[in-house]
Amino acid sequence: MFLRLPLFAAVAAMGAILGANVLAQTSCQATYTVVSGDNCVAIAAKFNVTFDALVAANSPPVNAQCSNLFVGQKLCIPPAPVSCVSQYPVKAGDVCISIANQFGITTAQLEAANSDIDPLCDNLQIGEILCIPSASS
Repeated sequence: MFLRLPLFAAVAAMGAILGANVLAQTSCQATYTVVSGDNCVAIAAKFNVTFDALVAANSPPVNAQCSNLFVGQKLCIPPAPVSCVSQYPVKAGDVCISIANQFGITTAQLEAANSDIDPLCDNLQIGEILCIPSASS
């Protein structure tokens, strides 16, 4: 009996570490703690994300059917999909602030709609097509 307790503690610690790694590796708009009665369909709907996006953001430890949730589990809520109101081909000399200003959006909105843009916005490629989100996004 005494050997089982340390083994249980080790397994529980590994689960917590794996769960933390998932949250650290994925871009989350929020985290959510599972409560009794929750399922992935309802959680996804609550945060306006797809079932597949929710599962992908939490896999592993969440399986493809999302049938292994447990109360107290922390889930990564992925960013909601962004709809583009237009597209913009990057031109020589463009920087995020000038593109954002041209469309009346913030650089944060531009970067959120275009996950390939790095935090310094120094990787724009001439001819690259950017998604321009709504100013209200």
